[in-house]
Amino acid sequence: MRHLLRPLALLALLSTGCERRPEDPIFVHGRLKHLDGSPSVDTPLTLERKVHLRAGNVDPAAEGPFEPYLESRSGRGGDFTLEVLYGDAIDERSSDFVQYRFRVTAPLEDGHGVFSSFVFYDDAELPTLRPWAPHLALTQGAEGPELSFDAAPPPPPLPPSAKLPEIYYPDSGPKYIEPLTPHPVVQLHGPGGRVWEAHDPASPWRPHPYLLEDFPGVEAQVRAVTLGSWNFYPLAANSSNVSYRVEWRGPRLPVPTGTLRPVSRGTSCGPSPTGAPCPYTDGSLLLVRTSPEHDNTGVSDVTLEWETPIRPRRAVIRDLQVLEGYAPVMNLRVEGSLDGADWSTLAEVPYRNFDPEDPHGPVFFTAIESTEADSPYGDGPLDVLRKARFLDVPLSGDAPARLVRLQVKSEDGSSALFIYALSELSVFE
Repeated sequence: MRHLLRPLALLALLSTGCERRPEDPIFVHGRLKHLDGSPSVDTPLTLERKVHLRAGNVDPAAEGPFEPYLESRSGRGGDFTLEVLYGDAIDERSSDFVQYRFRVTAPLEDGHGVFSSFVFYDDAELPTLRPWAPHLALTQGAEGPELSFDAAPPPPPLPPSAKLPEIYYPDSGPKYIEPLTPHPVVQLHGPGGRVWEAHDPASPWRPHPYLLEDFPGVEAQVRAVTLGSWNFYPLAANSSNVSYRVEWRGPRLPVPTGTLRPVSRGTSCGPSPTGAPCPYTDGSLLLVRTSPEHDNTGVSDVTLEWETPIRPRRAVIRDLQVLEGYAPVMNLRVEGSLDGADWSTLAEVPYRNFDPEDPHGPVFFTAIESTEADSPYGDGPLDVLRKARFLDVPLSGDAPARLVRLQVKSEDGSSALFIYALSELSVFE
């Protein structure tokens, strides 16, 4: 269904009825609270910024890291006001239009943290920053470790001075777009990267032994994210807009080391750097691009090869990144072969990449991108609209195979979607 954003966030940002000059000050208002909800008084705050949008295009790879912009402190009631020059938020002085993204962070409290990254136009108000305690706990059940945790915090309430953006549906008219409802995201961190990521799992959640493998030093963590956009129309001042991302994080908790070693560990693969071990079977969990640095197209498949036949029973795919374009559903296909000529399908799994009718995409495009540098606490990326792809796939058939390959196809299977990056492809007998 076609829908129109009213007002479009980008048009709101580009609207210049205010006649602002680059040296004019604009203000960001907010409130800081402790974990228990009490005001966080006289607390140091750092406002940081980085390039977000250049010449009308969002390019997360070109954003670079956040850099300090100013230092401030919260007041007696936990309130804070951050002064930014208009030209430091949106640079309209050249043909290369630049918009900046900002970040303000609450100090950690016993490992609990909250921050907001945002883009804004003129005076604006941010959601209250209060850490969230997920109360993550681990118990050892009969079938392995179990993780329990609390529900995520509610989305931030609309300030009295703000209005929600609207999307206009030709069939049903306008609809107000509420902030994205947060849900718990459980991440398992391992040697060099993520072991697993589960969105909105039921508590208690038990990671399957295949997910843990034999990775040492695994730690569990619960995080949550909301995305929102508010418009402001004061009577005696300029209208303004803010699109924000608020992220909460809890402390990490050690998880017992797993005991399953995949038969793929250390086996050869293609593509792989010449003379180097296969980066998708080495157990390091580092996200690795499948093609050289100058080539952004990816590869049509990743293939593992053994010297002697195995009987593949399960595949675990970690942090798969695909150049899918605008493909809301894709099929992940795992195949086996003895000679590399004749292939049999071991599993074919449909995966919903995103919902094209979800209004949060067009509304929050200025806040959805999450990169390694987003978290000031060093937690790594977390995208709640285009979720990271971690899949545990049972494999069918008893036929032996010397080769196992992973392919990604369009929904109808007619075209290949190129694999851009992958951290690990584990196969178990």
